[in-house]
Amino acid sequence: MTRILSEGFEMQDLVGYSTSTGSINTTTKRSGGASIALDDGEYFHYVVSDLTEVYVRFAIYWAGNGTTRAFYLICRHGTTELTRLYINLLSGNLVAVQVGSTTQDTGVIPISTGAWYVIEFRVKIDDATGVLDTKVDGVSDATFSGDTKPGADAHIDNLLFYNGSGGGLGENMVIYLDDIGINNTAGGVDDSWLGDGRIIVIKPNGDTATLQLTPSAVVDHNTLVDDIPADGDTTYVEGSTVDERDIYDLAACGLTDVIITRIWTEARAKDTASSGKTIALITKASGGAEVSGGDIALAGTYTTKVLGAEELENPVDTNPWEVADIDALQGGPKTRS
Repeated sequence: MTRILSEGFEMQDLVGYSTSTGSINTTTKRSGGASIALDDGEYFHYVVSDLTEVYVRFAIYWAGNGTTRAFYLICRHGTTELTRLYINLLSGNLVAVQVGSTTQDTGVIPISTGAWYVIEFRVKIDDATGVLDTKVDGVSDATFSGDTKPGADAHIDNLLFYNGSGGGLGENMVIYLDDIGINNTAGGVDDSWLGDGRIIVIKPNGDTATLQLTPSAVVDHNTLVDDIPADGDTTYVEGSTVDERDIYDLAACGLTDVIITRIWTEARAKDTASSGKTIALITKASGGAEVSGGDIALAGTYTTKVLGAEELENPVDTNPWEVADIDALQGGPKTRS
């Protein structure tokens, strides 16, 4: 699998993105319960392993007034800009692509205020056969092929989603981002355009017979782990014996007429003794065995984005996920070391 990020801000925090600014917004969102709001000069930052080619999808909504609003998705090596996609009111709210500081093409589809748009950006870094391609709601827009290597750097190691509006000019410009996805080109799956996609969260809503962790209060265990955003040390379950686990029933997803392309578990956790202890997250489809994600090392604070295994199909029958499968899912944490 080559999906390297799926982010809908459904946990309503920025855990795992230590250099990002902005704030979680639960009013203006495209899907699920939240988005990230970027005010003037704020950004969402994601670090990647060195990539020469990447596909990015994001949904964007901008609101406000003024004449200098702008959005940038910048592909960088360190702090050096290689390429960027930008949208600027001064160019008719059109998508444009740059190599270094030079604009190579401007699209024709306006990105107006007060509406959600899905934008995709393909970047291939090469000094002869490089590519910059964009899509707006699935329609091809600004494009360029040729030299996309403005200097010596040949790899992208971070992406910066940036609100470059003109702060301090009496303007009020906020950009909302949701349903972000990033693919690299390895592995033969998820190695190209992402297309449309929406991300939602399904919370625990019932206990199963497997409850081996210690609850912070004498109540149903699932009620201690269903807080969004997570409430830290207020309610929790904990364990210290390897492979102790809690398994919970999950709420019905409420979906209809959808194609479900992936599921994963996500949690916030810490090591109460010494940093470095590990946990894993489990999913269990109806009629199947537990599927465990990799062991995740914890810090002494709730600063770790704990992810379980990403599953593209139901492991019981190896068919695509169906709504009934999702509604019958169970999941939970287990201690590992």
